Amino acid sequence: MLSRVELDRCLDTLQDQLPNLRSDEDADFDFLAFQAQADRIVASAAPEDIEHVRGRLQAMLEQAGLIPTDAEAERRR
Repeated sequence: MLSRVELDRCLDTLQDQLPNLRSDEDADFDFLAFQAQADRIVASAAPEDIEHVRGRLQAMLEQAGLIPTDAEAERRR
């Protein structure tokens, strides 16, 4: 298991690899590679850190424009 500090470092590295699709629609993004890295980080987390890791992953995908925020999803309904 990785410590919370180590998990955050891994998540920061993963986030740095994300394109910002909100501003660059031509950005090339390999979601499967992202998912594989994200899965490895989740698997390295202690049970008490999994919610933190998943929250960070959700937030970085929302900020990059790869998935809608909860507010955007609600507006689309």
